[in-house]
Amino acid sequence: MRKPARIRVEKPDTMECRACGATMRLFGIEAHPAIAGIRLRTYVCPRCDHVQTQAAPMPAGRTARSVNGPAHHNAFDTETTRLLCAAFDAAWETVLASGTPLEDARQTAAVRELLAKHIIEMAGRGERDPQQLVENALRLLPRSPSAEIEAG
Repeated sequence: MRKPARIRVEKPDTMECRACGATMRLFGIEAHPAIAGIRLRTYVCPRCDHVQTQAAPMPAGRTARSVNGPAHHNAFDTETTRLLCAAFDAAWETVLASGTPLEDARQTAAVRELLAKHIIEMAGRGERDPQQLVENALRLLPRSPSAEIEAG
């Protein structure tokens, strides 16, 4: 009986963070905007929020997609992406300046995730005013972040 050939298993959904050395998570996959047949794999570090992108050939017969759904349905243009990043940064700075105690890294990550989701959702509905994005995202946060996280 023949032994089956060894298959080399790679973990393409992870990457080492250049900033802190932690294992990064795959955030999304999209077609390269300028090079046909190339896809961009974007990774985010759960420890320091560093972002890295890796270019890779697109498998034959496959189309680019986002980890969270089809890329062409969930994608924002470059200008909107910059707006979303600026709104998120401003909202996060407001949370930090408020003195609201965040008990640990898990709670901090949960609050940051809620802010990001609210901002992306509003932008998906067409809101482009940065001040409105920030104010509405902050308004949607629970008054006591620990109560929301413990309940969730």
